[in-house]
Amino acid sequence: MSRKLKFKKIEYNNIFCEEFKDFSVNNEIEFKKKIAILYGPNGTGKTSLSKVLGAKNQDDNMSFEVEFRGSNNVNEDEIFHIISDQNSRNIIKGEAKDYLLGDDIEKEERLAKEIENGFNDMCNSIRSKLRDKFKITAKSHKLIDTVADSEIKTFISNFANSRFKPSQIDKDKYISKVKNLNLCASEFNEEDDIYKFILENSKDNTSIIYKICNLKIEDIKQNDKVMEIEENDEAIKIINKFSYKNECIVCDNKEYKKDELLRHKKDNKENIEKHLDDKTKKILEDIIKVVKEKHIDPLGIESILLDAIKTGDTDGVRNLKIEVYNCIENINKELINLIKNSLNDTLINNYEEYKNLIESQFRLSEEDELYLKNVISENIGREINIDRDENNRIKITLGNEEILGTDRDELGLSTGQQNFISLSFELLKAKKSDCKYIVLDDPISSFDSIFKNKIAFCIIKFLENKQQIILTHNTELIKLLEFQAQGCFELYMFNNTEGALNGFIKINKDEQELLLKLNKLLDLFRGDIWQYVKNKNLFLMSMIPFMRGYANIIGNRDVYKQLCKVMHGYETEYVDVGSMYKLLFGGQEETLRISTKELLELNLENIEIVDNEKYPLLNKSLYHTLSYLFLRLSVEVKLCSLKGNKVLNEINEEKQIQGDTYSGKTIQQIIDGVFDRRDQTKVKERVFFTSRKTLLNEFNHFEGNINIFQPAIDITDKALEEEIIISS
Repeated sequence: MSRKLKFKKIEYNNIFCEEFKDFSVNNEIEFKKKIAILYGPNGTGKTSLSKVLGAKNQDDNMSFEVEFRGSNNVNEDEIFHIISDQNSRNIIKGEAKDYLLGDDIEKEERLAKEIENGFNDMCNSIRSKLRDKFKITAKSHKLIDTVADSEIKTFISNFANSRFKPSQIDKDKYISKVKNLNLCASEFNEEDDIYKFILENSKDNTSIIYKICNLKIEDIKQNDKVMEIEENDEAIKIINKFSYKNECIVCDNKEYKKDELLRHKKDNKENIEKHLDDKTKKILEDIIKVVKEKHIDPLGIESILLDAIKTGDTDGVRNLKIEVYNCIENINKELINLIKNSLNDTLINNYEEYKNLIESQFRLSEEDELYLKNVISENIGREINIDRDENNRIKITLGNEEILGTDRDELGLSTGQQNFISLSFELLKAKKSDCKYIVLDDPISSFDSIFKNKIAFCIIKFLENKQQIILTHNTELIKLLEFQAQGCFELYMFNNTEGALNGFIKINKDEQELLLKLNKLLDLFRGDIWQYVKNKNLFLMSMIPFMRGYANIIGNRDVYKQLCKVMHGYETEYVDVGSMYKLLFGGQEETLRISTKELLELNLENIEIVDNEKYPLLNKSLYHTLSYLFLRLSVEVKLCSLKGNKVLNEINEEKQIQGDTYSGKTIQQIIDGVFDRRDQTKVKERVFFTSRKTLLNEFNHFEGNINIFQPAIDITDKALEEEIIISS
């Protein structure tokens, strides 16, 4: 079996850099130890690589060339078997006809993603139309209650609920309902002023439209004086508006007695209102007054109601109610049409195909049944048996009870256990595959911590005779594999960034040990590191965050406090970082007295901190850590200087009062100090900085996880540069 795989080309739209089109440098992967791990940050293109290899050169947008056993002429079907992430795997359905796994895994994964995206797009589209077209922004909207079909009403209510997620849609129920719906003939016109008015004024029972709907005709009592209320109102407004005039504003009468006339109008209005019955008063106050305040009345509500009260003729009110009911009915029809038009044929067909795949059969040999049964039972702590029925379909029992056809919620299996069973079947299938290489894309990404070590065991146990390419962004998986079987893999850094050294860059044994074992990293800092340091000043500066975290953990408060002074933009004191390093790690004396001023004056372009040939991961980690320290200081300096040095002045005052006990301000406290939470005009700025706070803290605090490599190597150089530009 070939111990080396050489790539000549990898292409997938514009995802991979130019170097991969004519792939000739850093293009080899060795399999002396069976497993090759390709480590790459999120966004590198790991999943895209697995897709390219899984497409077997059958997709016009994807292609690859490899040299296999010294030949470029290979059958793509014989090379790579892909195991994708298990997150979307539907393991055990609730009906007897459902089976554990489908046979066409790759197609199933693709369909699952397309269905997920399709329902996400559908949900967003419906929500947008409910908001913009129907003015429905909450599940409590009264218009939803008027929908007669209870299922449609529930669908619309869910879509209007901002907390409702597309993943919560019962897809079977939704598709079945929509397919059986008929489009309704509707006279709805969103540009019509009447429909606009109804949509704007039908949110709840207190809205004008529902006051009209709930208005009882018998509550309208004749009162021919009612028009005088409005006349008196208008007269009072005019007199008050032109109170500075000594003559009548209408007829210029100089003998005009303003105060007497105003009092007369008020008395007249009060006298009429006093003799109105309570129901008429309610109509005037709750409906007519509200309509007048809106300054728009396309239904003529005010004139219709006033005329009915004045004359006692309520036919106009009856016609008004009928018109409102008809409009609401047309709106209901349009809401049904919205649901009917929400699904396209592609989404429906994809879902039907996906259902067929997950219901297909999966056949096992007796040997594999025993192997899988024992492994699963051992690792989930429950007895699992796999049998066949008379139709050669899989029957799975848990604790001697058949679980096919049982509601998943009643099985007593956690999501992690379900995913574990699913991946076990995938590994078993890969074990039997004729392909030369098994490609696993982030195999532990969908698992809880309790299962991750078990997965590492299964990868090694199931695929012990297979050559594997494991794509991951998680150093935890690398450590777990090492602990399961020491020295079982070759480690590569997968780079795919414009302007960088791209390809599969092999990590030497020494640096692997630094990544996997903290004691080896500390030994390096205590001993030989200086012979590999390319820039002593930058090295000491880049070590500041790690040293502070380390000092805090070992209880060296003096060093911790000193290093805090060069990790906050509002500090100005000088600290001998070299002395701090010697106190923590020993070794040669290197003096470097700096303050935040020197850190903020750094030029971080094209720097090499430690020998990039010997320690590429460490060099990258230190560069990224220093970059984020620079960014943190820059952000804090800028924030503290805003509003006339508001926060900086507060800090200095607190220092004077508290002295050595002053513990400083967190970046969140600085953000809140500059952008007051009560100031709604500063929401954008506050959200911008708060969203970046976590990443800034992750790069600068090591107390929770003494791992100098993460998150530093979890971000690409390009993404880091963009983050610095955006935040700056």
